[in-house]
Formats: sequence, C-alpha cells, structure tokens
Amino acid sequence: MGSHAAHHGHTTSRPTDLFGFTEKEYDEEPELGQTGLRALGTTVLASGELEFDEDLTAIKHDEALYSAVNTMKRHKTITYDDIVSSRGVPQNVFLEYVKWEIDTENTFLELPLTIVVLVSFTILATNILHQEQLYAIEEAYERDIIENANFAWSGNFGHKGIEQVFSVADFWSWMRLGFLSLLGRSQWLYSEAAPDVFGGPVTAGTSYNVSSLPQSWLFAGYQKPTPVANDYLQYAKLVSGVRMRQAVSAADSQYCIYPNALDPQLQNDWLRKPCFPSDLGVLSPELQEAENFQELVREEFLFPDLSSMAEMTRKLLDMEDGCHYASLSGGQDSCLCNWCKVQSPLQPWIDERTARIEISMLLFNAQYGAYTYVSVNFMLNRGGHIHAFMHCLSAFVSPFLRPFSELVLTIIAAILWIAALLYAAVAEIWEMIHTVRHSSNRFYRALWQEYLGFWNFVDWASVLVGTLTIGFWIQGRLAVAALNELLPSMIQASLAPDAGYEATARSIFARAEVMSKAKKDTEFQMMIYPLIIMLRIFRSFEAQPRLAIVTATLKTAAPDLAHFFMIFWCVYFCFVVSSLLFFGQDLESFSTLDRALHTSFLAMFGDWDWLGMREVGMMRSAAWFWLFMIVMVLFLLNMLLAIIMDAYQVEKFKASDATTLWQQVLDMIQRRRQYQRGERVRLSDVFEVFRKEFKGREKEMMSSERIISVEYLVTHVTRMPYKQAYKTLVNALKRDEELSNGFMSEEQVNKQVESTLDTFAAKIAAVREDVEFVADQLDFWDRLQAPGDSEYDFYFGAEGHTPDEASKLWIHNSISSISVELQHLFSRGLQRIGVWQDEFECEQSELNENLLEVHQVLLQLQDAIVYLQMIVDSMDNNKEDVPGEPPVAP
Repeated sequence: MGSHAAHHGHTTSRPTDLFGFTEKEYDEEPELGQTGLRALGTTVLASGELEFDEDLTAIKHDEALYSAVNTMKRHKTITYDDIVSSRGVPQNVFLEYVKWEIDTENTFLELPLTIVVLVSFTILATNILHQEQLYAIEEAYERDIIENANFAWSGNFGHKGIEQVFSVADFWSWMRLGFLSLLGRSQWLYSEAAPDVFGGPVTAGTSYNVSSLPQSWLFAGYQKPTPVANDYLQYAKLVSGVRMRQAVSAADSQYCIYPNALDPQLQNDWLRKPCFPSDLGVLSPELQEAENFQELVREEFLFPDLSSMAEMTRKLLDMEDGCHYASLSGGQDSCLCNWCKVQSPLQPWIDERTARIEISMLLFNAQYGAYTYVSVNFMLNRGGHIHAFMHCLSAFVSPFLRPFSELVLTIIAAILWIAALLYAAVAEIWEMIHTVRHSSNRFYRALWQEYLGFWNFVDWASVLVGTLTIGFWIQGRLAVAALNELLPSMIQASLAPDAGYEATARSIFARAEVMSKAKKDTEFQMMIYPLIIMLRIFRSFEAQPRLAIVTATLKTAAPDLAHFFMIFWCVYFCFVVSSLLFFGQDLESFSTLDRALHTSFLAMFGDWDWLGMREVGMMRSAAWFWLFMIVMVLFLLNMLLAIIMDAYQVEKFKASDATTLWQQVLDMIQRRRQYQRGERVRLSDVFEVFRKEFKGREKEMMSSERIISVEYLVTHVTRMPYKQAYKTLVNALKRDEELSNGFMSEEQVNKQVESTLDTFAAKIAAVREDVEFVADQLDFWDRLQAPGDSEYDFYFGAEGHTPDEASKLWIHNSISSISVELQHLFSRGLQRIGVWQDEFECEQSELNENLLEVHQVLLQLQDAIVYLQMIVDSMDNNKEDVPGEPPVAP
C-alpha cells in the first residue's frame, strides 16, 4: 500500500493486555513526498485479522494518526487459541481447572451411590419397622378403649367414654364399668337382644333367647374353646395384668399464692389445706409426656390370672373409698388396695396431690409377632380439668421372622447400606490423612483450614447418624431380647400362678418400658437420617448445572433472603405476640408462645380456626385477621416468592446452555473409552505429576504462576496427546475468565448493550458532523469566483503554458488542494480520538500500577509469612540452622 520509510532510533515496549502482549512505539519520521500523503503497510494474518506493519515508522510524525493506529491494534481480537499457542497458561489457573474438573466428576459419580444408599435404607427401614402392621395393632387398641370402654349406662347404652372423664368419680366409673369390662370378657359376645330386634312374628312360638346361646365355641384347630382367658380383641394376649401408677405433687401451704395484703395465718385458716403445684395437664398433653416413666408411685396391679372379675372390681372399690367398705365388712386386712391400707389414717388411692394417672398393660399379638405397651393417661391440672389420652409403643419380637423373599431383600439392603456407610467413613478418613500429609501446617490447623468444610460436615453427619441408628437399633433389639427371655417364665406363672407371679410381672413391665424407650430412640434416629441423605443428594446435584438450579437459586437469593427474613421475622414475631395476648386466654392454640408461632404459621398457608377466633369477638378478631393476612400473606409472603423466582430466572438463564445430565454421562463414558484406547490421560494423573514435582506441597503448587505450555504438558505428562493438552489449557483460560468476569444478568446485558449503542450513536453523530463540514467546505470553494478558484484558475491562471500543460497543472493543483484539506480534516478528527484514547490509557496505566503495587505488597506479605513459618518449624524441630533472609517479592 505504499513505500515504507526507513526505521531508525530505539523502540520501547509496553503491556497492552493481561497476558503480556506488547506493542511498539516509534520515533518521528519526515513526511513522505511533497503532498504530505502517507501510506499504511498492512498484512492479513492467517486468522483473517488485519495487522499493521510494525516497521512503518513514518506514522509517528502525525500524533493523531499514530494514536488511531495504536487504538486499532489494541482492538484486534485475541482468541484463547492465540494465547495458548503463543504464550501458555499460568500454572495456578491450569491446576485450579484440573482440580475443579476432578472434584466435579467425583461428586457427580457420588450421585448413584447416594441414591443406592437412600433406596437401600428405605427398603431396610420399611422391612424392619413395618409401620403399617404396627398401625393396625395400635389403632385397634386405641379405638377399642376410646369407643367401647363406656360408663354412665342406661340399658344397653353407655353414654360416656374416656373423653368424658371430668372428675375422680368419673374415672372410677370408667375403670369399673368401662375399662375392666374389656379385659374380663369370659364369654362369646352376641348382638343385642334378638327378640327385640327381630320382632314378635320372627321368634313367635320359639324359645330363642341370647342367654341360652353357647358361652364359648371350640373351633376347628383350637386347643381350648374361645374366648380364652386374657384374650384381647380376639388376636392379642394380655401379658401378666394391668398396672396402675400415679405421679403426685408436693403439698405445702407455702405454694399457695395470695394477695400481699392478706395475713398468712388468715390465709391458712380460710383455705384450710395446702397447695399442690404441678405443670402437668395445663394444656392438652402430648405423646412424649406419656413416655416419661420416672417418679410414678402408688403402684397397684390387677391380675386376671390371680383374681376374678368380682375381686378386681372389689379392689377398684377399695382404691376408690380408701378401704372404707373393707373395714366395715371384713376388717382392714381384707382391703385389696395395698397402698391404701397402710396409710394412717386410711385414704383413697386418688387424692388432691395426684397429678397424673397411668394405666398400662403389655399386649402380645401372635399374628404379627409384636409387643405393644399400652398406656392410658389422665392428667389432672390444677384448674380442675382432667385430660385423658392414650399412647401405644410397639416392637416386633424378631426382625428375622419374615417370609424368605422379604428376608433376602432386607439382608441385601442392609449389606449395601452398611457398605456405603463404611465407604463414606473410610473416604473421609483417607481425605483427612491426605490433607494432613500434604500440608505444611500442623495437623489441627490443616484439618481446620484445609479439610473442614460444609460438605465434609454433611458426610461425617451421615456417618455419625447412620452409626447411631445402628447402635440404637441394636439397643432396641437387646431390650426386646431381654423381654423375650422373661416371657417363658411369665407364661409359666400365668398357667400355674404362684407366689412369685407379681415379681415376674414387675420385671415384665420394667423391661417393657426399656423396650418402648429404645424403640422411640431408634425411630427418631431413622427419621433424621433421610434428611442428611437429602443434603448429600443436593451436593451431587451441584456437579450437574441443570440439577443444581435449586441449590444455585438459594445461593443467589441468599443475600436478599437474609435481609428479607430480618424484616419478615420481626413483623411475624410482632403478630405472634399480639395473637398470644389477644387469643391466648380463650384459645389453646394461641395460649403459649410456641403454639402461637405454629398456629400463625399455619394461618399463613390457609389453615386457621375462624370459628374459635370469632368467639373472642367478631370485629376484633376480624381486624387482627385482616391485618395479618394483608401484611404477612399478600405483602411479605409474595415478596419472598418474588425474590426466589427472580433468582430462579437468573439461574435458569445460566443453565439454559449448560450440558444436560445425559450428555454429561455420555461425555464421561466417552472420556473413559478414550483413556482405555490410550487417546487421553486422566486429569488425576496430570494433577499427580505436578504434585510429585512439588513433592506434595499442594499449597505452593496451586499458587505458582509459572507459565504452562502445550509442549510442557506433552513432555512432562506421560502419553498425554497434544490435542488433549491444547484443549485443557484453552478450557482453563475460559473458566478463569468466567470466574473473573462473573455472570451478567439479562438486565445487566441489556443495559450494557444500550450503553454501547448510545456510545456508537454519539460517534456516528460526530462523523456526520465532520462529513457535513467537509461538504460545506467543498461547496464553498466550488462557488467562489475569485483567483484561487478552480474554474477561475483553469481559464485565467495558466498564462505562459500550453493548454495541455495548463490542464495537467490544474489537475495537479486540484488534487493537491483536496488532499491537503482532507488531510487536515482527518488529522483533526484523529487528534480528537487520540486525546480520548490517551486519557483512557492514562487511567488504565494508573489502575495497572495500583494493581501491581497491591500485588507486590501481597507477595511480600506472603513471603514474610512463609519465612515466619519456616522459623517456627525450625524452632519446633530443634534445628540449629537458621533460615536465610526472607525472599523479596519481585
């Protein structure tokens, strides 16, 4: 494109990008020719880029032109391939990518193992617990006692049940007429009186009467006519008998609360009895209160094997009246209530100190092979109300007495689950050893700083909870085994009662309590374990972008959620406190802070008791309810959904072009096949090469900024193909840039595009102004009729020249004039652009200098820390040699 000027003088280089590429500055050169025109030498590269000739120094003469050339050189496209081919990649960038790929693949490979753990644990737990069978047993017992243990009889109908026991008298009526009748069924039951049901015409002329029907039936295969003694609901057997215990409160006048103005003696004279503080039964009791077997006294037993129905009824009467009937009829020694008859003076078994009554029995169901500890509890609160509820705790006599196919499946699931548990424990221990071995810190610092993380905590939690689950299950089986060992002696005592019957029964109940507690502990541990597995599944999902959308959404929304929940919980807690003060006295669901928290939470999702709330006051309740719904549901809850959905849209946009699950699996299979064919090496082998080179100092290895080229990898990594080395380095650069730049949301991209378009429009406007100026200048000189005008000079300015010479002179002068004018216009435009570019370069240079200074300071600090660590290690090892001076950062 023209002649090149001779190059002379010196050259200097300056960085123009982060990868060390440079451009050259040139000395000034004189103008080319008399017209001032300059030619730019260019070369088309293989990539299609236009490269300016580095030897063309004449452009340095024009500052605007020089600035424009440099700007165009900086704006040329540099690809990742160019960087890898010409320079290479820093070692820390490359190894970070390799380690990330290894960790991602290992985490993804854990997903099938985690699913196997979950499936095997599910099969194992369901086959061991068989909750459906236990539900069938316990539901039958509870329904029978609740619905059929009735009192307040009128004819054939009992009008009250356990839920209508509101006084001590009701309790004794329920015990004698309701509960005891369920245990003493010694004859086959029929429907209601047949003649009354069928009517006269059906039974006319017959002697049909229910009382004349058989009292028992000897069915085929039975050894004894049914009902058999101690049978319960046809399929269960009462083991030993029924135990009655109670919890009592302390009695003292000091527990009474009076106004301060009253005299204490006057208070006692007026009340004439002490007070009995108790926290039991203040609100509706919960099941765990029935699992407390401590501090229960006044123990009494009802043994159907030892006593008839009349004798057990008599004992209940003695317990109720405090042996008063016995003292009138046969003397105090004939009283069947052991506790009552030793009191002085005599007193009933239930008094005002009673806080809780437990009626328990152990049932054995041979159909399912299960023990059931049944407890009927009555909580007597100090308001005078009695809360009644039932609780059943069951356990199978043996988990191995199952069909063969189910037993085989259970054993396989147990082996898989325990093997996975051991694998996780060994993997974590090996990772700890590896971290400590390759760390320069002491073992506790290495574990705390380099090993311990959230996912390691999750792995150890799964191992710990799984181990505790096994331990509690073994403890439960040992408790059941102890009960099984005692059952033969209990059966023998039941068939042939003797003096040791009651002692055996006490031992049976004691072991049944241990069995019940162990069963609840095992179920609790089994309940926690799937939640830990859920976290491990989320960890495996993070290795697949499309599966990690949920966790990524929560991470993206975490800052906004943290600020939102500060507002949400403050507002929500204010509503909870107001509901506690407003409804707590009238509604049990709002009577305590924890209940108000739960009830208000349910109300946010549509579960509320408006009929109960309305009783407090229609308008007042409506005002609170409207305000709660508008603020918590319409505003805050929908804002929460908006925050999550906004983060979800961002993560979904990120993962729109991500590899699918199936494609990732196929890629892993393909890499595996390529490794087997020798077409690639494993990244773990590549990482191990660098680790051996740095003698296990992984921290130093990962921080090194040594440049790694394709040739270096091919040379140092055995059998590594050139293509794989090249592709790995390119991918490392891509990932590093993605981490450096971060991710721009769709809104940010739109704003950047809009800003770019505005800048481009401003530049177009400036060019348009310059073009209009050029057009105006041309028009002016075209219209001017004076010496110096083109037409005037053409006709009148060529005296002394031939027509041909005049024409050539006119053409030459016109071209020269236009060239000079265009040159000045172009020079002014480029000068303006150059000024802008110089300002930008100055700012960029200052920024690079600041970053370089910060980098140097960090290097010095790092070297000082390393030096101090070397001194500490030397002192610990009692070495005499002292390290040299700390290296100075370049």
